[in-house]
Amino acid sequence: MKMSIRIKFFIILIAFSLGPMLFSRTLMGREATQAAQEMASTTRQEMHQIINAELETNAVSLMQYLEARGQMFSIGVQLLAKSVEHALFWERPVHDLPTYMTTSFGKSDQGPADQVDSPVYLRKVRRGEIKPVRVSMDHAAFKLPMHEAVTDADETMYRLNSVVETIKDIHREHGFGPYWYNVGLNSGLFMTYPGHGQYPMRWDHRDQAWYHSFKGHKNKVAWTMPEIDPVTRLAITSLSTAIHDPEGNFVGAVGMDIPLSSILEEASLKSRWSDKIQSFLVKLHPGDKPEDGYLLILAQQAYDDTNRRSWMSGIEAEYMVADDGENTTRLIQAMTESKSGVIRLPYKGEDCVWAYASNKDFSFLLIIPEAVATQLPDQVAGSITSIFERIRTISLYVSGLVFVVVGLIAWFGSRKVTKPLLQMASAAKRLARGDFSTRIDMHTGDERDQLINAFNEMGPKLQEHLHLRRDMELAQQVQQLLLPADVPALEGWEISGGIEFCDETGGDYYDFIPMTQGDTRCLGVVLGDVSGHGVPSALMMATVRGQLHSLSKAPLRPCRRIQAINTVLSRDLDGTGRFLTLFYLRLCANDSEVIWVRAGHDPAIRYNPETDEFSQLSGEGLPLGVLEEYTFEEYSTKLHAGEILLLATDGVWEARNQEGEMFGKERMLAIIRENAHNSIETVRKAIVQAVEEFQGNGQEDDIAVVVIKRVQS
Repeated sequence: MKMSIRIKFFIILIAFSLGPMLFSRTLMGREATQAAQEMASTTRQEMHQIINAELETNAVSLMQYLEARGQMFSIGVQLLAKSVEHALFWERPVHDLPTYMTTSFGKSDQGPADQVDSPVYLRKVRRGEIKPVRVSMDHAAFKLPMHEAVTDADETMYRLNSVVETIKDIHREHGFGPYWYNVGLNSGLFMTYPGHGQYPMRWDHRDQAWYHSFKGHKNKVAWTMPEIDPVTRLAITSLSTAIHDPEGNFVGAVGMDIPLSSILEEASLKSRWSDKIQSFLVKLHPGDKPEDGYLLILAQQAYDDTNRRSWMSGIEAEYMVADDGENTTRLIQAMTESKSGVIRLPYKGEDCVWAYASNKDFSFLLIIPEAVATQLPDQVAGSITSIFERIRTISLYVSGLVFVVVGLIAWFGSRKVTKPLLQMASAAKRLARGDFSTRIDMHTGDERDQLINAFNEMGPKLQEHLHLRRDMELAQQVQQLLLPADVPALEGWEISGGIEFCDETGGDYYDFIPMTQGDTRCLGVVLGDVSGHGVPSALMMATVRGQLHSLSKAPLRPCRRIQAINTVLSRDLDGTGRFLTLFYLRLCANDSEVIWVRAGHDPAIRYNPETDEFSQLSGEGLPLGVLEEYTFEEYSTKLHAGEILLLATDGVWEARNQEGEMFGKERMLAIIRENAHNSIETVRKAIVQAVEEFQGNGQEDDIAVVVIKRVQS
């Protein structure tokens, strides 16, 4: 039975390499995979528990931190209120301290000398940009109500100015955060520290929530709901208490504005965990049943991330919810049953880990996507998996070693099989050195016999193709020699010509033929296109060129020259079906007249840059070699200085891109218009380059272009 060489090698490789490799890889891979999965799963669970505990600890620590800061803020506000009462009713005013109005800030000639753009006090402006607020850390600023007189305003400002040093001490204890310390009186007088301006004209502290909360209440301190600061336009909450006169009457309030960003500590959380972590301060209202409860949001970073900027619009109350009511109920029930904990609930369409910590007044919430919380456990589990992957790699090396050993055995055992192939390789090298008589006399009884027969047939065919290629290269060299080496200079004219062949030899042709007309130097400009491509077309082109140059000394009109060439060419091409389209143009030195003969070729294109008009040098005429008795006519016109003539073959406008779209004459005319102010060589190269870039499937036809410009004599 005849067996192919492919089957022979296949059986050997299966028997000696694949069997042992599959056995060892399967056994070790199964055990390693099972062990890796068990260890990774256990480690991931333990890491999840550690992450949850850490997240809960963060929530508890932040809540305790808020409680401590809240107590510190409360003490500071009460201390400030007592200091203000003492300054208003018991101390003697100090008149040598300067007072500044809020309208003075930002003006170097009116405001305090120490006012600077603060990197701590920032203001949100249009399009969400953040800019510094100009503040004074040594002075307070005063504001009077619009259209309302304040009795003894100057005296009161002098008294309040003495409290600034107390405010500085309180501010220092609070850690120099971006806080405003405010004193507002019933009279309408308002003081704020650090000193700053940019208050809206209609803003009045007596209309604010922190001021109204304490009328009639003594020694009471309370927080307000979040609102928009009229100066920074950032979300703040206020802590304030009332000011009373010696008779116990309410005369004003002291307040402290605290940015929500400094309460939530979201920046430190993001640096420790991830940019995707979110923090909330909420008030739990449990209700009679868990499903009746709700969570009122007291503070969140989103207040500063939105486009709310108007201090008059305020901040609407929002409620903390999971993605549905059932999950929200689960959260409220968990927060009701324990003061701190961790629960997994969806938030805004993403599975998240919620950590909470509560006291009797408020609760602190941390929400982080589960993908972020599980990132570290997944990395640890991945490391365990990579260890077992190394074990698999060792197994692969062992299998590879087995494969090498088996390969060596197969190598020495296959020499008998490969010996004929080596003989074929030796014969191929002799063929490559040019010995086309090389033959292989061998019979193997398998598919190698087909290779031997193909090799024996290849030698004569290669020899034939080599001879044909040499002939083509010779024809190409001859054709290149027949083209003009340069452009003859002719007074009053600028001329440029060139050709790009699609084959090694082509049928497009252009030439410049020097001649005389009486005593005047003239130049015949020829552009032709032979039907077809290759050697026959190149030979026809050479024949026409020889006839044109042989008639260059004869005193013939252009139409007679073309007539004589057509007569001879029609006899030579009779019955071949070949022909030649030609456009003949005669130019004379310092003469604006152009005489032309059209023999079936596309008309020359004429362009006047001054009028931006295109026209054609048209005329009647059959291609050369079609009809021997045909009489050609010549035409003439005069060109103005700056006018351009373009002669081209159809390889320009009939070029196609990958979609089959033709380049077209409109693109060519546009290139002429765009480059009319440049040299004619630039115009010609621009057309050729545009055609080459347009063609998607390579050049399919010869491209010959001649550009002529009439210049001032």
